[in-house]
Amino acid sequence: MRAALDSTLAYLTERRKSEERAFDDLSYVQNGARQLFQQHLSRLDPRQTARRFDRLFPLQSDGTRRSADMLFDGGLDPDGINVAGIGSFMADGRSLSTQEKRELYAAFLVLRDMGPMIHQRLNNLYFFTPSNRMVMYAPDREDRLSYYRREAPASFSFQHEEFAQISTPASNPEALTRCTGLRSLITDNTNARLSSACLTPVDVSGRRLGAWGSSITVADDLQASVRDALPGMTNAIIDRHGALIAHPRLTQAGASRAASEVAAELGIERVMAFIGRSGQDSGVIPQPVNGNYVVFARIAGPDWIFLSLVPKEAASQYAGQSASVFLLIGVLAILAQVLLLAFLMYRWVVRPTLRLTQAASTNASLMIADLTHRNDEIGELARALAERDRRDAERISQLAAATANAEAANTAKSQFLATMSHELRTPLNAIIGYTEMLREDAEDEGFDTVDHNRVLTAARRLLHLINEILDLSKVESGRMVLHIQHADIGDVARDAIDAVRPQAEANGNRVALEVEAGLPAARVDDFKLGQCLLNLLSNASKFTRDGVISLRVAKRYDKFVFEITDTGIGIPADKLETLFEPFVQAEASTTRTYGGTGLGLAITRRMAQLMGGDVTVRSEIGAGSVFTLTIAAEPSVAPQPELEPAK
Repeated sequence: MRAALDSTLAYLTERRKSEERAFDDLSYVQNGARQLFQQHLSRLDPRQTARRFDRLFPLQSDGTRRSADMLFDGGLDPDGINVAGIGSFMADGRSLSTQEKRELYAAFLVLRDMGPMIHQRLNNLYFFTPSNRMVMYAPDREDRLSYYRREAPASFSFQHEEFAQISTPASNPEALTRCTGLRSLITDNTNARLSSACLTPVDVSGRRLGAWGSSITVADDLQASVRDALPGMTNAIIDRHGALIAHPRLTQAGASRAASEVAAELGIERVMAFIGRSGQDSGVIPQPVNGNYVVFARIAGPDWIFLSLVPKEAASQYAGQSASVFLLIGVLAILAQVLLLAFLMYRWVVRPTLRLTQAASTNASLMIADLTHRNDEIGELARALAERDRRDAERISQLAAATANAEAANTAKSQFLATMSHELRTPLNAIIGYTEMLREDAEDEGFDTVDHNRVLTAARRLLHLINEILDLSKVESGRMVLHIQHADIGDVARDAIDAVRPQAEANGNRVALEVEAGLPAARVDDFKLGQCLLNLLSNASKFTRDGVISLRVAKRYDKFVFEITDTGIGIPADKLETLFEPFVQAEASTTRTYGGTGLGLAITRRMAQLMGGDVTVRSEIGAGSVFTLTIAAEPSVAPQPELEPAK
């Protein structure tokens, strides 16, 4: 009898090694995903990535973000690569920062690239974050991931689930691969489908971004692990707490109810008590438990325990020779399978994947020319990389030529403006001066001065346009510098309000100023700050009739914030992106109705950026606009004498 149990223990030890190799394979995939994730994250451009992210994971009416249908149904992503089988749920989609979008987009790229290659041996892979956001590759799911893509409420959270808990820095500070016990699928309210999840956390620069995970269901790999038992015996797997993971009776239908019944029949509590007392990783419980001798072996990776249950009456019948024969057959079969699988994996997946990764990081598609002839996913990826390198080479060549042309044009423009400033402004100043003298003489003699006023108005507008063009040229060429001095921000705001008040009241507008109490003195260029405020307030006055124009001034962290609000005509949403470009106005009709050159906002934004801030806008047609000007509380550059244009 003892020989039979010892042979069973030897057999179970080999089976344990097989399960550990399977776990190592899963851990290898997740660690590969972790490395590829960091490579993608380091190469992604934040602005381009944010735009692509918004396209693939649009904001929903309930405030969440979910994957576009194309990502699961099949289509081409922004890189022109086929993608399918991917779904996502992202809580609180409005609060996503640009960095969080980069991280989630990098996870999507990993699933796009790795998913098809691992599909035959791992049918799902997902990435989730502590902020309740998940991207998943699971093309074989019967529900087509519809719960995450459509049905889950905005309040849905998985942070209380075991897989999320064991991935936190507090529970897993070393970021090791860990597995959960047997649990119902999140999307299964009937508890009919049970699974175990294995997770590998992702740390970047000392911060836990999330974890890669894969779920193994009772109906799939877990049942296969216990199905091939020695004749007359029963295999089972339990987790480190004694919860049942796999057993032949745990079929997909009714698995949750059967788990508690099987655990009671097998005497799992007594089994766990003996294993805890013994402190052994493998062994035989000397006394039968509920009529069975129990042979156990601990599976190191997920910290599970493999059990082989030998009925008491069968222990005598099956002596050592039977177990030895099956042990030999099992060991040889497992060894042959492992060697064959390792060879095929290295030749067809691991080695090509490493070459593709190296080529992707160095833009060296010639290294993988032989892979482009393959007809599988690796061949498709190799062809995509080769095409990407070809397009990149064309773009670099075009960009170099365009850069050279642009630099030449910019140099010519600067030279032209420097030369023409004197030629344009001096005659205009003379025209304005002589016209004012003629108008005064005409007034003294009682003649009509309408024509004089028209000439003055046209000349001053032309001079203002020339000054704006010169200012813009100085900012773009880096010749405009700041006169930094101590200034009272409130006084600068009040001066701007006083300057624009006549224009505003002429259009029937009311002007309001609100300055936060206790604002500290600032070291700024008060003239350029006042010019920025005057430009924004003047625009608000020009496009508002019989309304309210307000200026609010406050300090937020290391910035002074100026918020100019009007109740004017508003700006179309599709015009906001180009609003700050030189010579651009919201509508062609705006120029005809209200006048202007389209340079004021461009100059204002560039001056704000020169002062360590920016200008942003929110607007709604018919309701008005809100322009927000920010400047740094402390300048980052030392004051220098400004180069004056020729007079």
